[in-house]
Order: sequence, then structure tokens, then C-alpha cells
Amino acid sequence: MRQDKRQQKAMKRSRVPLSRRFFGLFLVLLIGLSLFACSLGAEEEEGGIAQYGEDGARFARKLAQLCPSRTPYSPQEEKAANFIMEELGSYGYQPEKQVFTLVDEEGNRRTSANIIAHLKGGGFSLSTKLSDEDKEGLPAEENDLIMILGAHYDTPALAFPRDDNETEDPPGEEDEEGEVTNLYPDGIHDNASGVAALLTAARIMREENPGYNVTFVFFGAGNDSYQGARHYLSSLSAQERKQVDVMVNIGPIYAGDKVYAHAGQNSVRSGEYKDYAKRRKLYQVTDIFFDNQLNSRNKYAIYTNQASFFVETDTGARAVFREWTSKLSDHTPFDRAGIPVVFMESGDYRVKDMDEVKIESRNPFFQETGGVISGSRFDRTEVLEELFRQMDEQTARQTIPAIDRDDPQRDTQTTDSEEEDASNIIVPRLTLRINNTAFVLVQLARKGPLHYDFNE
Repeated sequence: MRQDKRQQKAMKRSRVPLSRRFFGLFLVLLIGLSLFACSLGAEEEEGGIAQYGEDGARFARKLAQLCPSRTPYSPQEEKAANFIMEELGSYGYQPEKQVFTLVDEEGNRRTSANIIAHLKGGGFSLSTKLSDEDKEGLPAEENDLIMILGAHYDTPALAFPRDDNETEDPPGEEDEEGEVTNLYPDGIHDNASGVAALLTAARIMREENPGYNVTFVFFGAGNDSYQGARHYLSSLSAQERKQVDVMVNIGPIYAGDKVYAHAGQNSVRSGEYKDYAKRRKLYQVTDIFFDNQLNSRNKYAIYTNQASFFVETDTGARAVFREWTSKLSDHTPFDRAGIPVVFMESGDYRVKDMDEVKIESRNPFFQETGGVISGSRFDRTEVLEELFRQMDEQTARQTIPAIDRDDPQRDTQTTDSEEEDASNIIVPRLTLRINNTAFVLVQLARKGPLHYDFNE
């Protein structure tokens, strides 16, 4: 009897209309798809890296506009220093101005300033991957190490003076035919771009705490034999120098053909030998680039010099010219003091001899200056932005879109949708290079010394 009753109940359940059962199944599928879509959306949102907005690029343009002739010791250099201090203050920092004075060969007193800001890091702990034997003798934590991130904010003197036949109209005036004449540089490339990348990193690190105690230094008089960097280094105590694990210098990153990262000359040994300890930070930079797939995801690449011919070093030894540069800049005083350095800049190191190292771009547009942009009339915002806009549009037109052979609608797509407006896929070079360089700095500040991991 009981079995008959169970069978009757089962029969009743089986009489539920098919429409209701299909509706229930539809609801289950709909909820599942919604959750799946939300999950994908969250993953896509989280997957975006170096999405720091336009603030960095806007600051670079503003600095170039307000202080186009910020040569060492000039009133515009002082104005630029104050502008940087205001920006740091808006992030919540309490920047300090380190004023320094020197006397030139003619006996004139020259004054400039470094702008300095500090950020306390979370420190590093011994890696859990180490065996007890490897941990022996090592401190459990490293909380006092310093990373110096620097960039000069002044501009070089005009490297290529005007011809004697050219007029002496003020910069930006129009001639009788409406053509703009006498366009002098405003330093958007050298080094408003580097300053903006450093400021962007400083802003993001307020949210993404570093492991190192980070010191941000915006050097004055960088184009006068890096006087600002010299003065700052001389102001450090012996104990502070011992705590400096690395100095990273951000040079002009905007207009050169490729972004490069270099180790210091203090990592060079005779022949093909190198000091791995002093190149460790360079290799961490390239690890960040590869691990985060910056090229495929953001169209941003970091190169190292692979020229690989032998040259004579400052010490007189012969060494292979690879992974370092002969260029002297704000990192040089630290390099000579034995501190590991990384120098980031843009240029082209497909060189055959040391005379070509000065080349920043092989674009025929810069043929007049032999590929040099810094200090030339080409280092001007509207000139470079128009050039790169045209280059990007041309590249976009030449790009063949990938075809998804499994897309059922691919045969019904119209020509208009296939020939999308090129302006929609242009990558803004200034924003891209500033933000991605800043991203590398943010990540590098969390990569500690050998055997240590970042304290999450």
C-alpha cells in the first residue's frame, strides 16, 4: 500500500506541465549565465593594469606650458619646483625644498633646489621558500631599506642653435603667411615626461604601499652636470647611504623610439663579466615587464641595450657594451658611489659604435638633428603630439583586424564596421609611457633584496 501511494505521488509530480519545467530550467540557466558574466566582468576589470588615467600626461603638458625654459638656475626652474611641490602636496605628501647654491667659473652664485618627499614602506620578510639552513644568519625582516626614485625637472639649453639666417621673432609668432616660426622646445620629452611618471608613481604608492622606504627626489640643475643629484647624495649620512638599496633615475621617456632600462657602470666587469648583485634591480624591472605582459596588454615594452661590442670603460678596462649605457645623468653620482642604479630612458640602442648612443630616434622627421630630440626644437608638445598622432593613425590603417572564424556573424558584418575609425584605437604615447613606467616603479618598490618577500 505504501508503495502504491509513493507511486501515485510520483505520477502527480510527473503531470507538472512541461511549460513550467522549461521555465524553471530557463531561470536556472539565466541566473547561471548572469553570475558567469559578472565574474568575467570582474576579472576583466581587475585585469587592467597601469590604468592610471590622464593625470600624469596632463601634468607633463602643464609643466611644459607654464615653464618651457626651465634651464638650470632660471626663474622658470624655480617656478617648476614650486609646481611640483604643489602637486605632491595634493597627494598628501609633505615635500621639502632642498636649496643649494654654487659658484660658476665666472664667480656668479647660482641657486637651484631639489624637491624631496618620503613614503614609509611595509618592509620585507625572509622568503618562506628558504630552508632553515639558508635562513641561518639572515635577519627575519628588512624594514629600513631605502629606494631612491629620481628625475630632473629642468630643461637643457638649446642643443641646436638657430641658423644666422633665421629671424629673431619671439617663439610661436606667425609670419605673414600664417606659418608658426621660431618654435623653441618646452621640454615635454626632457624631462616633463620623466617627472610625470615619477609623480604618478608617488600618487599610486599612496594607495599601493611599497616595501621599501621610498624617497622621491626631483632634481634641480640636472643639466648642469647633475648638480642636484650631487648635492642630494652629499647630504646623506654614512648610515643613510648604507640603507640605500637602489637608485632609479627616470629620464626622458616620451619621444625616443623605445623605452630602455640600464644598469649602472658600476656593474660592469672586464670582458663579458658583470656584477649580478648590482644588476639585480635591472633584472627585476625586466621581470615586471614580462610577468605582467605589458607589451601584449598595453603595447608598452622595456628593452635593454644589446649592442654587445667591446668598449673601454672609465676604469680603462675593456668590457662588453650590454645592459648598461655610457650616458651620464642624475644616476651617475650614485653609480660612482657604488650604489646599484637603474636608468630608464627612451632611445634606440641598435648602435655600432659609441658615437651613435646619442640617437633617440631614427625617424626621418628628426634627421635635421641626427636623431636627437632633447634640447632641440623638436622637444615641443604640439610638435611631438602631432607627429605621434599621424604615426599612430597610419599604423592603425595598416593593421589587419583578426578574424574569428567561429563567429557566426562574421559573414554578415558590414564594411563600415570593419573599417572602424582609426582614432578609436590610437594609443596615446605620452599617457601610455607615463602610466606604464609608473606601474613598473610601483611594482619594483615591492620587490625586495635577495631572499626577501614583500610584507603584504
